[in-house]
Amino acid sequence: MLAAQPIKGVLPSFEQFTFIEIAEGVAGPFCGLHLADLGSRVIKIEPPEGDRAREWGPPMIGDTAAVFCGLNRGKQSVCADLRDPASHAELDRLLARADGVIYHADPVDRAEHALNWEALATRHPQLVIVDLNDMGDSGPFQHHAGSELVVQAMSGFTRYVGQPGGNPCRVGYEVAGVGAGIHAHQAMLAGLWHRHQRGEGQLIRVSILKALMSLKTILLAAQVEPDAWQGFHLHGPRWPPDIGWKTADGQVTYDFRGGDREGWVRFIESIGLGHLATDPDYADWRSTIYIGDRRHTAGKVYEPWFASVTAEEASARINGFGGISMKFNDYAEVLEHEQLQLLEVVAKRDESDSQNPPQMNRAQKFSTATARPLGPVPRLGEHSDAVRDEFSGRQP
Repeated sequence: MLAAQPIKGVLPSFEQFTFIEIAEGVAGPFCGLHLADLGSRVIKIEPPEGDRAREWGPPMIGDTAAVFCGLNRGKQSVCADLRDPASHAELDRLLARADGVIYHADPVDRAEHALNWEALATRHPQLVIVDLNDMGDSGPFQHHAGSELVVQAMSGFTRYVGQPGGNPCRVGYEVAGVGAGIHAHQAMLAGLWHRHQRGEGQLIRVSILKALMSLKTILLAAQVEPDAWQGFHLHGPRWPPDIGWKTADGQVTYDFRGGDREGWVRFIESIGLGHLATDPDYADWRSTIYIGDRRHTAGKVYEPWFASVTAEEASARINGFGGISMKFNDYAEVLEHEQLQLLEVVAKRDESDSQNPPQMNRAQKFSTATARPLGPVPRLGEHSDAVRDEFSGRQP
């Protein structure tokens, strides 16, 4: 076997990179999280009151919320009030020795920071700057304050969640923030590669609204004629969200692959519904089990059988005929499941280390490369003095 040859122009180790993160909430910190997990140094600039995510939801370490802990492990925290122009000289010293910047701020904070990224990119040509904005950097909504709910509403997500006649409902997950964080991370890596090839940094704009739309392009198809749309997870205003098929002790999924009508026929025969195979109303059989609004009308015929068995029995019967069924798990069941334990979804830790509680692990599994072990969550301003001493008055 021939030995693998190194690729010319390969990026240096991520442990050689330093990034400045000026971002609160989810999107920017999600990008910085993955850079830190790869071994890079991420210096998080926090306002004196701290990243607002420190107070989002139940605490995990002291008074620090689990949301913040999950997004900011392995970073260094430096307190600086960028609303004060006097802090810009200190920031400039950090930028002079950094490889990249992740920036995201609400419109009001952005105006008070008064940071000119075009000028800073010229002053520090080595920088790859990823500037996240909510609605876009131009247009009538460029200064509109964003949030997870606002971006979801603008994108049309709320059109398909909730009850007819009721209030719009957000998707119960930071789909916009995480999606934009993924795009920002990809942008940073692309910018670093470009710098390695061309010797120049650049300024990259990432719109959270655009990132969400790019992840959910099926919405565009649905919104062409939304009330006639038959999408399996976009039920329109007429039907409730999919909550699974109710069994005697929980819910399960119920599906057969599109071309596997034979498996579906054998299954319905086994539960006493074999006559459906010749019923014209079930010619489009799959729309009655998984895809489409007909699941809420024509699908009712399956419900008595599901209610008569346990979730485990229902899934075993469906899967036994080549179908695809899985019990809906709650969080306790998920974390205890053998498959999730094999995947090491929860990172291993030293039980005596109170600064590094259980956290979700990296999604990647490398064959040879290794990344820095997951670091502790920084206390607010924990590294301010050390970083200031290190960067004070030194040249790049």
